[in-house]
Amino acid sequence: MKSRKRLAWPVLSSLFLLVSCFSLNKSLLSRRHQHLPVPTEEVYVYSPGEEEPENYEKIAILYAKSDELVAESSIIDKFREESGKLGANAIILKGELVGPDTGDRVANAVFGTPSERRGQAIAIYVSGKK
Repeated sequence: MKSRKRLAWPVLSSLFLLVSCFSLNKSLLSRRHQHLPVPTEEVYVYSPGEEEPENYEKIAILYAKSDELVAESSIIDKFREESGKLGANAIILKGELVGPDTGDRVANAVFGTPSERRGQAIAIYVSGKK
């Protein structure tokens, strides 16, 4: 019985991500960038307020939008995944991920309008970073 519960949790959480509303758009900034894809787990995240690297190339601006039930960590992981596909080895988060305000939540409860979480990051390639 316990083994079924252990198997069910990853399946249910994956299903939740598929059902929840999530979109990621990108605007390429550099077409001359010719690096191989980088595995998601190797893409470093520079948080807001953290000192940025000195020598880097901007590759793309990433925009994410999801319903408020999607975890912040899932959004950051999607930024890392997409950046890695572009050959970026780091991202710079631009501000905090913004969730719905009280007015959005009330409108959602009363009228059924969507409540969204939004975020932005810059995919970069840091020279000399492994």
